[in-house]
Amino acid sequence: MSPGLEVSVEIVSVAVMAPVLGADLSYVTGVDARVRALDANQAMRDREPGRLSDVLAAADVLLVGYPVPDRLAGQAPRLAWAHHTQAGVSNLLGSDLWTSPVTLTTSRGVVGATAIAEYVLAAASYFARGLQEGTRQKRDGLFTAEGYQLTSLRGATMGILGLGGIGQEVARLSRAAGLRVIGTRRSAAAPAADTDGADLVLPAGRILEVAAESDFLAVCSQLTPETRGLVSERVLAAMKPGAVLINIARGEEVDEDALIAAVTAGRIRGAVLDVYDGELAGRPPRPELLALPQILLTPHISTRGDPGLAEPVRVLFAENLRRFLDGLPLLNVVDRDRGY
Repeated sequence: MSPGLEVSVEIVSVAVMAPVLGADLSYVTGVDARVRALDANQAMRDREPGRLSDVLAAADVLLVGYPVPDRLAGQAPRLAWAHHTQAGVSNLLGSDLWTSPVTLTTSRGVVGATAIAEYVLAAASYFARGLQEGTRQKRDGLFTAEGYQLTSLRGATMGILGLGGIGQEVARLSRAAGLRVIGTRRSAAAPAADTDGADLVLPAGRILEVAAESDFLAVCSQLTPETRGLVSERVLAAMKPGAVLINIARGEEVDEDALIAAVTAGRIRGAVLDVYDGELAGRPPRPELLALPQILLTPHISTRGDPGLAEPVRVLFAENLRRFLDGLPLLNVVDRDRGY
């Protein structure tokens, strides 16, 4: 059993605060007759603080989506385990769940991996097949074949920083499109060929080598103290002049001052960003990110458009709930010291 999971299994009350998973809670109650589902979604919709407090006070388990309220653990004295519907833990850092002894699990590896990987391939194609130049010309009222720098994805190199669940799906789709894939993984102690879906996996400390070889460099790593500012001035300087940065992780992993300088000076071709520094704090993006034509910025939408997005999360949570009831180790337990 995971640390902190000491709870009677006669009846386990599961509070569901995740509207993205739908109103039907049978994926919770269908796990075992010992499970009682508490609909925190309805309590939030009814805007009855007292009712929500009552739900949390009775909860042994919490299934929570985004956004994560600041105060949850403090209202849930029975709470032993909380599962987050998102892959990363950065959404939890402002909540008292993070500072409590409650065991935390996430949906890393199952939530939106294919949709995000498709976004990365679309971002690469946006530059490779000239769509960025077409967008620029349309804005400027031009229509000419001059200025297009067309390249092929086939034979190009996709660099992936963070070969976790999302990174491996990016690798799979990239190889299917004919790209060579190299990447980094924190757990890699030495270079390994044909591993984790990539042609070559290097230790995380060899990021400059990956940057230097990549035509497209995708940031897929979790935000931790080690990855904050991961794509630094040195990394950007190591990239090819025609290379493109793609960030679907967290904005805080990219030094935006260095990125803007590199793009403005033409040291890299451009960037596609689905996230930006300050997004987690609710700040708007920097004006330069919106103004520079070589940078395409989208509002954290790379997981959207997948009609089956919720089902893998339901399945993962149900499996973990079975494990919880049976006293078995949970999947995707968060290591607070490592930050994921």
